[in-house]
Amino acid sequence: MLTMPLLRKSVAVLAIASCFAYPAFAKRKDDVVTMKNGDTFTGEIKGLQYGELVFKSDYMKDSVHLDWQRVEMLKSNDAYIVALSDGQRITGKIEVTDDDEGKKRFKVITDGLTMKVAPPEVITIEQQEARFVNQLTGSIDYGFGFASGNNSTNSTLGAAVAFNTANNSISFATSSQFDSQANAKNTNRFTFDSQYGRAISTNWIAAGLFGMLKSNQQDLNLRTSYGGGLGRRLVQTERTKLLVVGGGAYSHENYVPQPGAEPIFNNAEALLGVTFSTFRFKTLNLNSQNFLFPSLTDFRRVRLSSRANLRIELMRNFYWSFQFYENYDTSPPVKAPKNDLGVTTSIGWTF
Repeated sequence: MLTMPLLRKSVAVLAIASCFAYPAFAKRKDDVVTMKNGDTFTGEIKGLQYGELVFKSDYMKDSVHLDWQRVEMLKSNDAYIVALSDGQRITGKIEVTDDDEGKKRFKVITDGLTMKVAPPEVITIEQQEARFVNQLTGSIDYGFGFASGNNSTNSTLGAAVAFNTANNSISFATSSQFDSQANAKNTNRFTFDSQYGRAISTNWIAAGLFGMLKSNQQDLNLRTSYGGGLGRRLVQTERTKLLVVGGGAYSHENYVPQPGAEPIFNNAEALLGVTFSTFRFKTLNLNSQNFLFPSLTDFRRVRLSSRANLRIELMRNFYWSFQFYENYDTSPPVKAPKNDLGVTTSIGWTF
């Protein structure tokens, strides 16, 4: 079970994000989008992701997803956060029009200046919301399994929240798993991960990490990890992103007490990471994070933290998730299993 200090720490970290807010302003409903076949929509641009422009009119029950490559004209008087393929993130009013040479141009207008790029260079468009809570994106998922043969049950609950501005991004993710089996020891696992990134140039970011892990499988009451470093975007297209990170980390570990062994350890580590995401076939989304922690305190020890998530869309905002995770330790400081590996499936909802 989670201790009260652990719960308080999780809540405190989440509460920090609520300190950010935008000045209040009313969202307009007069954005105009015209498609290549002549169809014209008036309403509100919700955003652009994975090559689909999401648009909502008052007369529509649900938002429509428009092919970005087939947009002929677009105009909005609201400011949006626009991400480009070269790594730039710009905030301003947006347009898609033809230039003097008849070429299609995407314009971002901010502070009286206009930036022009080809529409394929636009990776994402995000609304700049009036309220902090409306700027959040995230997901919640739950999975449950039962086997009558050995009278076993397992359940998993996960949630993730992200907040993005033109130059900053912050994300939180947590998961909890419980396994019960007749005539066997119950096991549980809890994770909490937060990441912060600030753009310092078009392709370079300053990164910060904080994580917690509780794993009965590895006799680990709690490990807290703090890290930071520099990240570089190697690939950024409308469907695929690849980022590498290098830096340093510090971990504080509390293991299950054992006779003749100290259960508490502090560890200085190097940090190497790779994050990858891709979107395929309009309904399939793959995300993975892999972090390597070579110890600077004990050179025999290297930790690996890996997580991969495959999502398949069932219907709008609902998905089926298949997740793989692994935490490997080449030389645990106490007599404990080196590996904590598992696979979970669940049904989720995005917002």
